[in-house]
Amino acid sequence: MAYRARVRGIYSTALSKILVDNGIELVDVTQVIADRLKIDERRGLPADVTVKSDEEDPSQILVLGFPEAVDEVLDILTNEIPEVLTYVAKVGLYSAFKAEILGFANHACIVKTPVGEAVLLDEEECVKGKQLPVTTIKVPLKPGEKLLVSSKLRVVGKYAIVGRGTNVSFSSFIRNKDRISKLLEISSSIVSQGYSIRWRSNADEAEISEIIKELPNLIEELKKVESRVKSSSMFEMVYSGEHVGIIELTYNSKKFLDEVRAKVTSTSPYHHMLRSLREKGEDVVGLLDIIAENVNNEKLILWLKKWITKQLSTRKDVIVYHKRPLKKNISLGRMQPHTVATDGNLTLKLKREIRTKGIYDGLEIKKEKGDYAITTLAEGRWHVVHDYYNKNGLHKGSYININTPPEILPNGSITYVDLGVDIVKAAGEGCRLIDSEEFRSLIKERVVKGDIVERVINEINEAILEYCSGLAK
Repeated sequence: MAYRARVRGIYSTALSKILVDNGIELVDVTQVIADRLKIDERRGLPADVTVKSDEEDPSQILVLGFPEAVDEVLDILTNEIPEVLTYVAKVGLYSAFKAEILGFANHACIVKTPVGEAVLLDEEECVKGKQLPVTTIKVPLKPGEKLLVSSKLRVVGKYAIVGRGTNVSFSSFIRNKDRISKLLEISSSIVSQGYSIRWRSNADEAEISEIIKELPNLIEELKKVESRVKSSSMFEMVYSGEHVGIIELTYNSKKFLDEVRAKVTSTSPYHHMLRSLREKGEDVVGLLDIIAENVNNEKLILWLKKWITKQLSTRKDVIVYHKRPLKKNISLGRMQPHTVATDGNLTLKLKREIRTKGIYDGLEIKKEKGDYAITTLAEGRWHVVHDYYNKNGLHKGSYININTPPEILPNGSITYVDLGVDIVKAAGEGCRLIDSEEFRSLIKERVVKGDIVERVINEINEAILEYCSGLAK
């Protein structure tokens, strides 16, 4: 069966080509993408899965839809695109099961679910020990996010989401007033029977006859789900809902997508990395794509590196974003560019004063007044080095962080993904490998695949040879 996908966002051309080449049928295609791939727009056909760049984090791709379709698309993209990280929700959106109320805490009613605790909504009383059917209305994908469930069950169709109640709501992507008016007219008979309905974006241009045909089936399915949940055992998954996954793109992932996009339209080097810029990124990349039509690729890469080097050299500071797959992301704060060089690859040395008291993590060395750190990052390298010095310039120790190659952008933002392995070396001592448990968790949770695992192992060996030999500091 060929699944239908809708693709949106800053990676849409490259992702669309990958999916089409692997047998996925694209629907609701923009005219630009249709012209580039020489395919029909196929407007009005419902998508089984939506693939789009995340609005909050432009380095992430959200994949959402019916379970089999999502699984197929995730499989295609993670096998085709190198060096990605993948996060898949442990429970489906709008999945249904029986939960148990644990009690009231932090101004919320807490229930026990198959995947841990969740916040319960739409229940008037929070009675400890009560068992009740629930449906998931928000699934956690990122660190710090909470699972939200509702006591009002819902079922998901291609055009609508149906549950008990009297409400009618619309996807924000349905903007045509005539279509909204027609959908409200259709909703009236459903609401009068005691059902609420949320119209999905698929309903925006679909055939009205197809939309009307689906509604009785959704009502019947809702009744079946309600009946099955009541008689089910505790935590038994009665209804799967929709699957949700996130693909984290890294430096080499974006370079690969540049190459894919270049097969169907003029594409500048660093296209997708520069599109991640929130301010004027699209305008800059559009101009570079036009230049790429008439300039040798190697020459343009050299020009871009010189441009980025110049931009960074004139900045007072830069910010390093340290992304952590299983924890909240952190910023290492503002650092002063110490040296910026372009010798094949962009290389930066950044300086920051150590203002906090305590002990250096991993090194077990006391922080002292006047200490400073020199952080070295290089384009294409799978580690970042933090060298610590005292006020007299005496080297105190090194902390080597294994991570994906940093994305070094002209606006002074530098981003990489920490891979949970570090090497530390205090001055005059040998090296120690620390924090490898987190890397093993990434493998166990299937966040990383074989190509990243192989890269990390090789990088550990290379870093030990470079920094832990008798010639190293």
